[in-house]
Amino acid sequence: MRVFTLLLMALLLSCKNNQMDKKGIHSGIIPITTSSKEAKKHFEKAQFLVQNGIDGNPTESYKKALEYDSSFVRMHNFISIYAPDDTLKKHHHELAKKFRHLASKEEQLLIDATEFRINNPDDMYEKKLFELAEACPNDKYLFHTICFLLFRKNPALAIEAGKKSVVLDSNYGSGYNILGYAYLNNKELEKAKSAFDNFIRCEPENGNPYDSKADVMLQLGNYKEALTLKQKAYELNPTFDWIPEEIKEIKATIDTLEN
Repeated sequence: MRVFTLLLMALLLSCKNNQMDKKGIHSGIIPITTSSKEAKKHFEKAQFLVQNGIDGNPTESYKKALEYDSSFVRMHNFISIYAPDDTLKKHHHELAKKFRHLASKEEQLLIDATEFRINNPDDMYEKKLFELAEACPNDKYLFHTICFLLFRKNPALAIEAGKKSVVLDSNYGSGYNILGYAYLNNKELEKAKSAFDNFIRCEPENGNPYDSKADVMLQLGNYKEALTLKQKAYELNPTFDWIPEEIKEIKATIDTLEN
């Protein structure tokens, strides 16, 4: 009787995992696999803070998510991609691998892509993530991640991914942000300006879009508008502690040009 019960439980668990995987494929997005609603909430908060440029290392959100679910593969994988410290990236990648059997097939592909990236730091194509994108064509966050990983190393390819993210959601502010920087690195300044204008449209109370657009204005030589944008960004977010020094430098440049 006990053996039958165990077999039945295993069968039910297998069916549940298959349904979860099929749901992810059919909806075209990567499932977020966790046993905790609270962990998922903190993951989504961290994702918003990082991808919108509000906080590049939201350790409190990371900590809380993993307190609720220490085996939260998606959170470990996210940190392994976006953490500013390589040692931290590798640590959380190892944890993601440890618990990969608890994750969906799509999330396991994320882990494989990270493994390849760590072992091939000069790669400029993110083929594994593009393959995952074929299975999950409606996941705007995945396209954002691809754009983020490539906007410096391969901006032209990053643009392809970034454009898909904002086609999927025309109000996706952070999608416009990373797309704008891909355009900027590809020397397409007017397209970068347009992307940052859309970022401002989506998130007018966020200081980051104004700071981003100011970077384009500086390259276009429009120092007065860049100054106004930097001041607006700092007004909205005083934690941007690099901006006061930039404002001084822009004012000095304007004075030099006018005198």
